Amino acid sequence: MSSKEFDVGSKIKDTKRGILEKLSRIVDKKRKGSGKSQEEGPTQNKEQDNLSPTIPEPPPIKKRERLEPILKKIKSGPAFIALALGAILLALFIIGLIPRLHNQGILKKYVAIANEIPVSVISPKLAPPITDLRLPGTARGYFETPIWARVNGYIKNWWVDIGDEVKEGQLMAVIDAPDIDRQVLEMEGVLKSAEANLEIARISLDRWKELIKTRAVSQQQLDERQAAYDAALARVNASRGQYEHWKELQNFEKIYAPFSGVVTARNIDIGTLVSLGSDKGVRELYRISVTDVMRVYVAVPQNYAPQIQLGAWADVTASELPGKIFKGLVVRTSKAVDPLSRTLLTEVDVGNPNGEIIVNMYVDVTFHLPRTQETYLVPVNTIVVRADGNYVLSVDEHQTVHYNKVELGKDLGQFIEIPSGLSKDQKIILNPPEILEEGDKVVVVDDLSKPKPDKIKEKKLLQKGKLAHE
Repeated sequence: MSSKEFDVGSKIKDTKRGILEKLSRIVDKKRKGSGKSQEEGPTQNKEQDNLSPTIPEPPPIKKRERLEPILKKIKSGPAFIALALGAILLALFIIGLIPRLHNQGILKKYVAIANEIPVSVISPKLAPPITDLRLPGTARGYFETPIWARVNGYIKNWWVDIGDEVKEGQLMAVIDAPDIDRQVLEMEGVLKSAEANLEIARISLDRWKELIKTRAVSQQQLDERQAAYDAALARVNASRGQYEHWKELQNFEKIYAPFSGVVTARNIDIGTLVSLGSDKGVRELYRISVTDVMRVYVAVPQNYAPQIQLGAWADVTASELPGKIFKGLVVRTSKAVDPLSRTLLTEVDVGNPNGEIIVNMYVDVTFHLPRTQETYLVPVNTIVVRADGNYVLSVDEHQTVHYNKVELGKDLGQFIEIPSGLSKDQKIILNPPEILEEGDKVVVVDDLSKPKPDKIKEKKLLQKGKLAHE
């Protein structure tokens, strides 16, 4: 039996005991009244004895015999039944009322607790003045060029392969171009013939110049010899130009390295047919890159473009090279946002003396950008997303909830940047319930912004105090 049920039973017993005591008092009063009437009766009889003849007294009646008819009358009468029913109803009413009042008190207590929702709060942290922006990039050689054929022909021989380091002017391959060789020989014969004709014209001109002194020839004949010499000289110059042109084409049969670097591609073999130019469908012979210094190209989102500063340092890393951090320098940007991707093309130059970064390697570039405004960091589970924007719920000193519209910045995983909409003195709610509205009352059960005591240090101090006490 519980303590509450025991209290109710004791109260019912006390009530019954009180009713019985009241009944016994009524009976005692009636007994006393009948006793007084019996005492007054003999005195009156004594006075009347002197005046009237004596009358024999009835036999005395005992007190119990007097009360028994009265008690029987009371117990058998309607008043006793009504009184008993009233006592029973009163007891039943009290039995039902006491638990009801107790339950109402408990209900009011729980309703008051439910109206004040328990929450945990935290203060926003001020973000550092420098923010790190990590973006993917592509490493390219500082100088990188394909080598194409300038003549049509077949590969006669080649001497370098992919991965080989070449020096500027080093012979890499030879193209067999018989058409070019034949044209060179033909132009050489034409040039020699023109030179011979020029020599004859020069001798004739010199002879006619001597004859004109003796008047043996006319001036007209001398002018004709002069014109013939000039024509022969022009033919020599034209033939020489044609010869040199084909000779230069013949020189393109030999493929030389344009600069010192590493061969990153080879698309030829002995006997491969090569074609003139770099039109679509024509394959390049070689590709050479300079890898001592690498150019890393990064597409920076538009919202970070104003923070990119030329001359700023950046860290370049690669997942294939764990623990390696290469220092890079921002040297130039395209100064134009791509209309499709809305990004700013940025070039970062990185030293690569050991060749650890290879051409076309995927790398990560971390820019160290200064913040342009005061920014706070809050846990991601404090953000409430609504149709009209993003909000953070705060609690004031009166335990009242307020909605703060904020602007979201970079997502850092567990935390997110808030550039505007918060102050450092606010207490924001972690995991805010959906039922909370502006002006609701809450109970702060945990403030995570306050430093927690060091449990290990506290345990050591307790042990130290215990040993000192012993």
